[in-house]
Amino acid sequence: MRSIALAGLLLGVATAAVGQAVHPESPVGGDAALTYHWVRTNAQPGDCGCFDLNGGGISGSWHLRSRLAVVAEIGVEYARNGPSPGSSLTLVSYLAGPRYAFPRPWLHGPQPFVQVLLGAGHAGGGIAGAGDGTTAFATRIGGGIDVPLSTHFAIRIIQVDYDLTEFKNTTTDRQNNLLLAAGIVYRWSPKH
Repeated sequence: MRSIALAGLLLGVATAAVGQAVHPESPVGGDAALTYHWVRTNAQPGDCGCFDLNGGGISGSWHLRSRLAVVAEIGVEYARNGPSPGSSLTLVSYLAGPRYAFPRPWLHGPQPFVQVLLGAGHAGGGIAGAGDGTTAFATRIGGGIDVPLSTHFAIRIIQVDYDLTEFKNTTTDRQNNLLLAAGIVYRWSPKH
């Protein structure tokens, strides 16, 4: 329940920040991204090895300053036979946090960024931690590169995140995951 309250608080702060007056030099707008996710996750203690989840995410960002934005993201990843045959796992995450865009090396070139997203994750299926249908704290820390195609569209060629979840697993209650993502970005402000 704490995780849900934390996620709600973060989304509330993000919404309030967006509602504040925008600095005159700040670009108005943001972007929306639709991405494919591949997650490499560790098995429960006592199980052998790691397994993969596949899925996707949708995110939106709003500029607060020329390089600083607030981001909200929903992601869903699924494994049919991981870590054991016949078991499934579905992870749904609700995250929000800041994103910083680095200065572009070229005027219309790639846009590198870093972000820290906090919130909650929900696990369901046959192997969701120590119980099915659990909700826990989740965070993603990482960054990526967007390559512009036009004024409004870009390709997220890579996003790499450390993806931490804290589902009950009878020992550490922590899963250290790697998330790789790529997708398409629509920008409703040509400036970044």
